[in-house]
Amino acid sequence: MQCSLCKNDTAIEFLDLGQQPLANKYPREADFAGEDFFPMKVFFCTTCKNVQLGTMVSRERMFEDYYYLSSVNLGLVRHFDVLAKKLSDAKFVVDVGSNDGILLKPLKDLGVKAIGIEPSINVSKIANDAGLTTMTAFFDAASAQQTEAEYGKPDVIVASSVFTHLEDPHTFIDDVKTLLTQDGRFIIEVEYIGNILKQIQFERFYLDRIFYYSLTSLKHLFEAHGMEITEMEHIEPHGGSLQVTIQNKGVAVPTSRVIDQLAEEATVLTESKMQEFKASVDMQISALRQKLTEYKTAGLKVAGYGSPARVSTICNYGKIGPELVTFTVDDSPLKQNKFTPGTHIPIVPREHLVAQKPDVLVVFAYEYFDDIKKKTGGAYRYLIPIPPREVQ
Repeated sequence: MQCSLCKNDTAIEFLDLGQQPLANKYPREADFAGEDFFPMKVFFCTTCKNVQLGTMVSRERMFEDYYYLSSVNLGLVRHFDVLAKKLSDAKFVVDVGSNDGILLKPLKDLGVKAIGIEPSINVSKIANDAGLTTMTAFFDAASAQQTEAEYGKPDVIVASSVFTHLEDPHTFIDDVKTLLTQDGRFIIEVEYIGNILKQIQFERFYLDRIFYYSLTSLKHLFEAHGMEITEMEHIEPHGGSLQVTIQNKGVAVPTSRVIDQLAEEATVLTESKMQEFKASVDMQISALRQKLTEYKTAGLKVAGYGSPARVSTICNYGKIGPELVTFTVDDSPLKQNKFTPGTHIPIVPREHLVAQKPDVLVVFAYEYFDDIKKKTGGAYRYLIPIPPREVQ
């Protein structure tokens, strides 16, 4: 297969997760019959170290009606508060894929001029209703032109958990360069393929996200557009991500962290490591299904906490439905009273726990376990799904 980033025919398949639904489309019962499923195969480019899916679903279909609210997640709120402080010296920030204004709000509180560009009609309305200036649009040449005409050129553009979704990152970068000031910073946050491989996080592959970047693949990509990575940092969100600063070539010198990270990836991102990952995935999903079956045999009632997109990949690949996980709690009102994609586990408010009294909670949003444990009073047996293990 041809790599979408470097255009070489050096992308090899290393993982097949079967037929998967759209992970952030939470159906009602009346929608079950109309759910679409797509093949989800994962490829690794041996030239530029890019990892990508073999199937691309229209971004318009994916994001115009969306059910993910960032500000529901207290861990993410804290993360974007820190990022806002880091950007407190900016003259004008554009947040691409701004969701419900999770970064716009702390920037506004700090007195930093900022606007969001968010394609989801329902989510951008939430931000605008809260007084956080948000343009309802995809980021492209037209919205970039409108932004410059109305607000001027930003010296910072942020795209957090957006860049991995793009069908055409090359055009996106061209539009960023057009809008950004010459000495400006483009800051992206992407789920890191290195963490996915190390922690066997296969559930982070889903159809919303096409690309799974390494710093090496990002370097190849941006150099093709006259830009270079000048800083990077490992950050906690989404199971371990990279926060990467990109600038026009010659504006700044790459830090030692960038140089060290690139050297490390040369030994970690190899074809043999990808094949080892595949074997581990099959072992872990079998272990999870066995653990849930043991709970059922023992007469224990099992529920979940969280319905992030990864629930779709875990449950559809593992064939895990309400017969093993009775329901899952989610704090987002946009997901409540719907069902998980494909496997149709009911999604309910937290109050449901009091009435149903499960014995075990599968913590699907596991990186926020501490917050979830506080919300639930530490009153359950908690199971982290991948690798499956009970935690206190």
